[in-house]
Amino acid sequence: MSRTVIVTPFGRADQLAAACVLSDIPGEVVPIGDFSAIVLSGTDIAEGNAAAAQISKLAGRHEVLLLVRNDEQIDAAHYRRGEREADVPAGLALTNLPGELEQLLLETVDPRDIEGWIDPSSMTKLQASAATMTPARAALARIALLWAVVALLALAALVIGVIAALAGEPIAWAGAGLGLVVLVVAAVRVRGLLAGNRA
Repeated sequence: MSRTVIVTPFGRADQLAAACVLSDIPGEVVPIGDFSAIVLSGTDIAEGNAAAAQISKLAGRHEVLLLVRNDEQIDAAHYRRGEREADVPAGLALTNLPGELEQLLLETVDPRDIEGWIDPSSMTKLQASAATMTPARAALARIALLWAVVALLALAALVIGVIAALAGEPIAWAGAGLGLVVLVVAAVRVRGLLAGNRA
């Protein structure tokens, strides 16, 4: 039997669970002190390494700790930005973290028994996207949505104005021109907001 535990800098287990869903990383998520961890059972070393590398890309400059137990041996390594940085003494890593981590590795405690346990497989991709959204990004998304609605209304005004003008209402050209101006401004605002969000 083997067990892999990946300790991450995510302070909230729900955000780590969401990251697992969006990155197609299997496993269970539990809080470990101020951190959150992914628990993988029955995986081979390559799968554990791949999961640690993937989650470390999401953690940015912060380290991710991979702990793998095969029979009686525990191996540990640090990952950062998708790369394995260094092997570390497992005993030292376990000393500096809550005792629940060692219990999880030794399988003397089930992940479900730890308060705050989350099964990411019960989370949809939409729920995961919402869980990873910070308040600032959520506000940005609402503003972009508002400008998108304005753009649609301006497009409707432009089309109606052009149709009315072609039907013999010369004043409708002014409404169509105003609709065009608002449409361009709204499109520029939406594009700017989305570009800033990607950055």
